[in-house]
Amino acid sequence: MGKRQIGELKPHEFVITILISAVATIPIQESSIPLAYSLVPIMIFVSLEVLESALSMKSLGFRNALQGKPVFIIKNGVLQQKALSRLRFTMDDLIDALRQKDVFDISEVENAVVETNGSLSVQKKAEYCEVTLGDMNIKGEKSSAPVPIIIDSKPISEYFGKEKIKLSEIDLILKGIDVKAGDIMLLTIDENGKTYLIRKDK
Repeated sequence: MGKRQIGELKPHEFVITILISAVATIPIQESSIPLAYSLVPIMIFVSLEVLESALSMKSLGFRNALQGKPVFIIKNGVLQQKALSRLRFTMDDLIDALRQKDVFDISEVENAVVETNGSLSVQKKAEYCEVTLGDMNIKGEKSSAPVPIIIDSKPISEYFGKEKIKLSEIDLILKGIDVKAGDIMLLTIDENGKTYLIRKDK
């Protein structure tokens, strides 16, 4: 199922997760039941999930039939009351979900979509959107993702898949900022050589 969080699982994925955990505990609770009795159904559940994922990637119709489609509950600033009723979404549910998206005034919403996993995606009206550098015709500097190189005083030579740094390079960075690894809670560095340091509490 990849690295999706529990809240992002589709209903059938969540059911399979619960079934696997339930079946796995049977031989632990009952020592008289062989372990193979539990492994076989687990392998079947896993195989079904892998097969479903493969079919979903290949067939749009199968994916829509199994997972459903996103639904507009606010479109062009107009509340879609029939869609709310069909989804059994109350106004309290909608207002609560909007607040979690940092929207406290429903009149600011241009479009709101309930995704297939039950989460809400919100697009504000243009007049309520934050101004970006692009809106002001200002060219910003290219940003890069900082890579942790020390966590809890331990050097990390490989954090992201292909992002690697030698331990000797970490030592040079430590000498440059004149801090010992044992005093560091977190140290990151980006492609431009910019470091960010959080010291451990004494």
